[in-house]
Amino acid sequence: MRSGGTGDLKKVLLVLFLLLAALGSTDCHAVTPDQHYVESIAAYAVRVKNQGLFPSVALAQSCWETGFGKSLDNLDISGYPIRQYNNVLGKKWRFGNYFEKMTIEGAGAAQVKVVRKFQVYGSLEECFDDYARNIQKNPAYKDKDTSNPEAFIRSIARHYATDNPDLYASGIIRIIKKYNLTKYD
Repeated sequence: MRSGGTGDLKKVLLVLFLLLAALGSTDCHAVTPDQHYVESIAAYAVRVKNQGLFPSVALAQSCWETGFGKSLDNLDISGYPIRQYNNVLGKKWRFGNYFEKMTIEGAGAAQVKVVRKFQVYGSLEECFDDYARNIQKNPAYKDKDTSNPEAFIRSIARHYATDNPDLYASGIIRIIKKYNLTKYD
């Protein structure tokens, strides 16, 4: 009697495959690129909690401002990748180094493409720390409502957004709900 033929090898491989499948993860859904972006940036966004702000809002704003990270692959007006500047919150330039890029501002029929200067950060940590510091110290945000994430974004949107503040806030709230971002608060 022969043993060790290809039939036996197929049986061994099948048993091994079934064992690995049984021992593997029971969570079979794939992570979407949008979810991957959220997970990749979450550890930085939670830093804003130290300043009494909502990581869920900062995360959703980053998703909105970068198209879930997709626009980070775009180039600035000099032809350099935007990702290198670590500006994932759409912060306009206020001090130090900047880069320039084409951006759309306004709302509805009033939307226009313009070149604007944006802040350069040495790291993603710096970006989120500056965001929190700006929201806490800038007089424009003195009337912010920190009672809950929805009230918070609605209270800062009129100064943060360069487009329609109501549409901006509603978009941020939709992202928070869709991806359950309050779990980071």
